[in-house]
This record gives sequence, C-alpha cells and structure tokens, in this order.
Amino acid sequence: MSEKQGIRFILTTVIGGVVFLIPVVVLVVVITKAIGFMMLVAQPMADWLPVDTVGGVALANIIAILILVLICFLAGLLARHALASTVVGQLESRVLVKLPGYLMIKSLVSGFDESQVAGLKPVALQLGTAERVGFEIEKLSDGRSTVFIPSPPNPFSGITQVLPPEQVSYLDVSVKQIIEVTENFGHGVHDVLARKKHTET
Repeated sequence: MSEKQGIRFILTTVIGGVVFLIPVVVLVVVITKAIGFMMLVAQPMADWLPVDTVGGVALANIIAILILVLICFLAGLLARHALASTVVGQLESRVLVKLPGYLMIKSLVSGFDESQVAGLKPVALQLGTAERVGFEIEKLSDGRSTVFIPSPPNPFSGITQVLPPEQVSYLDVSVKQIIEVTENFGHGVHDVLARKKHTET
C-alpha cells in the first residue's frame, strides 16, 4: 500500500467512524436525558416502597427504566396505527434520511431487514467487466439508480454513482450480508451474487 493510499484509507475510515457514531451518540444522549426526566417521577414512587435497592441497583433507577420501556411500548403500539405510520414515514423520508448514517443505523436496529429500511436495497452492479455489490439509495424518475458502493473494510465509506437499470440487479439478501462481505474484503460475495432477483420487489 502506497503512502497516498494509506492516508486515504485512514481518512475514509475516520470519516466512516464519525458518520457511524453521530446517530449513536445522539441516541445515547436522548436515552440518558429521558431516564433523568423519568427519575423525577420515579423517585417519589420509590420513597413509598419498603425497599431501596434491588440486586444493588437503586429502586428509583429501575422504576425510571421501566417507565421509559412502557412509554416506548405504548409509542410502538401507536406507531402501528395507519395514521401514525404515515406521519412517521413522512418524517423519515423528508427529514431523518438526510441525517448522516441514519439509514445504516436503522438497518442495524431493524435487524438488518432491508425491507424496513426506506430507500436502501442491496444490489449487484455491473461495471464494465467487474461486478460489485452495494446499495440502491434512490430510484430516479428516468429509471436510473443512485447507488452507494462501500469500500472494504469499512462499509460506511465508499463512492456514490448513478447507473442505468441494465447495470443494476437487485439481490435477495439482507443489508447485514452486504456489510459482512465488505468487512471481509469480498469473502462470501459469490453466495451473495447467486441471490439475484429476476424482478424488483
């Protein structure tokens, strides 16, 4: 590896790490703030109970976490409603997808199920005599696809290209498999390419 390639590798890896960490840090901060807010309710409740700790953990902390889990559960039930799903979908397509790393993080949270990740579809790309794997980010009105091609070993760094439909084949694999192939420098790509779809679903 030349000095220039080494510098580029370090820079792309650092940038990829930043893109990955931003939404994770935001999520941790939000959860921490939420638990702190729940403590305002949990502490008075804990004072009424005869025990202070459970397994060495302050009872107020346990109550705060349980309240937060309950709120998330109720929010999940609400999200199943058609109207709520529409609102969330609009928010995601217009705002959240513009946040760095949002699609990748959502794919991780949703268990790498590409059907749950708006606009992110595993694809095989025919680039001259070479074939690559990546993600379709967007389908343009003229039929072409905006694709992201990850660079080994960091799936969060790579290049974006716009390709005609004859160069793009959809893959019946998960986002996780594409990420793993990238992290393993292409090992296992044969099995991925064998899962091409005849038509887009």
